[in-house]
Amino acid sequence: MLELVVGMAVLAVGMTAVTGLFHSSILSNNRAKVDTSATMLAQTVLEKIAAQPANQTATISFTDCGGTPTTWVMATAGASAPGAGADLDGTSGAIDFTQTYASVPNSYKMQFAACGAGGRQTTFDVRWNVQTLTANSRLITVAARPLAAEITQPRQFAQPVSLRTIGGL
Repeated sequence: MLELVVGMAVLAVGMTAVTGLFHSSILSNNRAKVDTSATMLAQTVLEKIAAQPANQTATISFTDCGGTPTTWVMATAGASAPGAGADLDGTSGAIDFTQTYASVPNSYKMQFAACGAGGRQTTFDVRWNVQTLTANSRLITVAARPLAAEITQPRQFAQPVSLRTIGGL
């Protein structure tokens, strides 16, 4: 009987450790999913802007999956350094998320609701900057991150995804 009690105690300790590992892996998996979604969203915005001729000031419509879908108008017009749109960090050249969302010029930002399985959604703060390099080329910087309200655990925190490309004719 004593051996049975000791065996059950060892099993209980082992199962508790395994349960903690499952919880940790679920959080890590969710963070990877959000990172991948942010990267894909930033890549999509980057490609849509880069597909437009550098010497035109076209706008693009992009509809999200919100409960009431929002059609976002994306500006593609550039400006000389530091560019048009969201501020860039002076050190890294990435989008500066210390700038408040409200102070980013309209059409250079969106709070995009991405569709998820089972009707779940994640809302991303997406911002971009378009810098004119020459009459026919521009540097496009796009960044995306989940809204702070979407992060429920400190382990889910992820750095904003920033992508850059040079677009032109």
